[in-house]
Amino acid sequence: MTDFFYQSNPWILPTVMLVVLGLAIEVPYRLRAVVSLKNPNLDPVNALQAGLLTLSAFVLGLSFSQASARFDARRAIVITEANAIGTAWLRADQLKPADTRRFRQVLTDATAAGLAVYQSPDDPELMQRTTALAKRDENQLWGIASSALDARGTIGLSLLVQSVNNLIDVLAQQRQALASHVPTAIVVLTLCLVTLGALSLGVRFALDGARPLILSIIYVLAYVIVIEMMIDYDRPKTGFVSVSLTPLTEQLREMQRGR
Repeated sequence: MTDFFYQSNPWILPTVMLVVLGLAIEVPYRLRAVVSLKNPNLDPVNALQAGLLTLSAFVLGLSFSQASARFDARRAIVITEANAIGTAWLRADQLKPADTRRFRQVLTDATAAGLAVYQSPDDPELMQRTTALAKRDENQLWGIASSALDARGTIGLSLLVQSVNNLIDVLAQQRQALASHVPTAIVVLTLCLVTLGALSLGVRFALDGARPLILSIIYVLAYVIVIEMMIDYDRPKTGFVSVSLTPLTEQLREMQRGR
């Protein structure tokens, strides 16, 4: 289910929701001969409908807030990662020339691999391979910096080790941010409540014996757009809205020119 929400084609979910919400309104209206009553008491129906619509809007708002917060966090991590890479690159001057070249080569390769992960479609095997390579590069960077610090314990080398440590922490946060989403159970609950709200509208239209087609279409489209935006905010790589990678791409170009 998680793969369907966050890794499938972004057009699939809104299409499914259009069909489901449309049927939830239309089917009770089409069956109004069964649903409708003579002189029905609409107060319970109104109370139930208001409760369902309020609850669905509340849960949808919470889910949207979570997705938006995760999107902002991923955007902030990209900037933090670019800054950490740039700092480590500059502080590599504290190493011996041969170690500096080796350190910067590994750092450039690691940055290019990280960008490839951001830009590629979700692929568990690719993610595993890239994670293994990233950890290998992190170990190499740490080994170069820590070995130099053990041999020549200068303040500059100490700052370089600190920069490598910060970079490793940021890369771990990046991998976690790419793998985490709004919990699937929350998304399913939101979709169920929205569907129940549409169904209550269909029942009410059946009891009234009238269904405002244009307003029904507007209602369905509004909910589908909001739900799709909520899911899309939490698609790190396959959604319509994606995090800008400009800080990382610019940093990589600077590193490639400076080698």
